[in-house]
Amino acid sequence: MAKINTNMLEEVAYQKIKQMILLRKLAPGQKIVQDKLANSLGISRTPLRSALQMLEAEHLVESIPRRGVIVKSFTNEEVIEIYDCRIALESTAFRRFTQRARPVAIEKLQKLFDPFVSSEVPIDAQEYRTADIKFHDTIVRQCGNNFLRKIFQQSNMLFYIDRIGLVRPPEETLPEHLAIIEAIVQRDAEKTADLATHHLVRSQQLIIKHTKHGS
Repeated sequence: MAKINTNMLEEVAYQKIKQMILLRKLAPGQKIVQDKLANSLGISRTPLRSALQMLEAEHLVESIPRRGVIVKSFTNEEVIEIYDCRIALESTAFRRFTQRARPVAIEKLQKLFDPFVSSEVPIDAQEYRTADIKFHDTIVRQCGNNFLRKIFQQSNMLFYIDRIGLVRPPEETLPEHLAIIEAIVQRDAEKTADLATHHLVRSQQLIIKHTKHGS
């Protein structure tokens, strides 16, 4: 019985800390003060350590000698690798979504960017970022490949994408999103996959350029 309770505490702690990271209540680079966090969660250090080990396995926190456990920050090199994975997974997801999506699902995608197309004021970056994440998440969730979807979810890919933020300004990527949606409407799966790949590669290339210039 005690073993079950310990496992339950570990899982509860894991879920709560992960949510705190996702909601940025624990910021990138922030040191996790374990005594304080354990007290706030109402648990002992033992289940907390187990939860942190689980989060470290998911690359959400990292243990650094003489510094302790901190919330994971991404280097440019890691972001480039994340984009490699995105390109591989999402090109397939976009192709499959185009082949099988229902009209109502496509219409919802179109509506995501309607506010930015008709707006006469500068695009709100945070609102656009939310639409961008929902756009890509919808494609993956509704592509009809459950194995791909699980890989995307279990690897915390959406979290990494959100943490990276917008690499290029909305004014630059909005036409790309609209072109992708138009290809989906036309049911041109190969064109959709090509446009989506180009969309992601352009952002990756910008990061590579900054990395080479040391910025």
